[in-house]
Amino acid sequence: MSGSFYQQVDRGRFESTPLTAGPWSAESQHAGPPSALLARALERFEAEPEVRLARLSVDVLGPVPIAPLDIEVHRVRPGRSVELLEATASVDGRPALVARGWRMRRTPADFPTVGTHAGPPAPDVLERGAMMSYAYQDGYLSVVDFAFTSGSGDELGPARAWGRSRANLIEGEAMTGWQHTVVVADSSSGVSMGSDPLTHPAINCDLVVSLHRDPGPGWVHLDTETIGSPGQGVLTDTRISDDHGSIGRCVQNLYGRRSG
Repeated sequence: MSGSFYQQVDRGRFESTPLTAGPWSAESQHAGPPSALLARALERFEAEPEVRLARLSVDVLGPVPIAPLDIEVHRVRPGRSVELLEATASVDGRPALVARGWRMRRTPADFPTVGTHAGPPAPDVLERGAMMSYAYQDGYLSVVDFAFTSGSGDELGPARAWGRSRANLIEGEAMTGWQHTVVVADSSSGVSMGSDPLTHPAINCDLVVSLHRDPGPGWVHLDTETIGSPGQGVLTDTRISDDHGSIGRCVQNLYGRRSG
């Protein structure tokens, strides 16, 4: 591994390391690591083996400084089979991200197989490709690899890429498949850049990930497209797979503007 995004200093407090820095500033975090930290909190809250996280929605309330994050979790809607949880990451008492997660009881062993589960075959060799080479490279982008099978991290338009993090989420602790998927999936709008970020930047203010199956370890595949309309909005839509097949979908809403 190549370091970690956070060091746990107390039960609900996590020191942010420089590896969390995003592509636009050495002082602000990429939203992937703190979103994964919230996913971890939702997974671990009064956890039961027969209950799984099915959907995560994260709202990014503003730039997240590289500073200690305090994580709190509470139950919004209790239930024996389906429950809704909410987790908040705060900096100096100010909420920076808020996540809600639906946790559901696992389907029974005799539940029928429904739909298409096939995903893209993983190549025998995956090589790290260019990813936003014009942006800040010494944080998140230094430890999260993207291997493109179509498109490029330096081109506009739809793209397909396998992604993985070489850093742990928390020092000394292996990530779950859910956490690793969130770290990678928040880069979907960068994998498929819809417009020139120097003239018409579009930055996501949220992340919604729904998975019908818990991800396995290893590379995560993003089949992604960013769609924008003049006078309307911008959206990134992504199909997510692991090396065993399809696992779900990710959607990001982006604020698109004209630079200057």
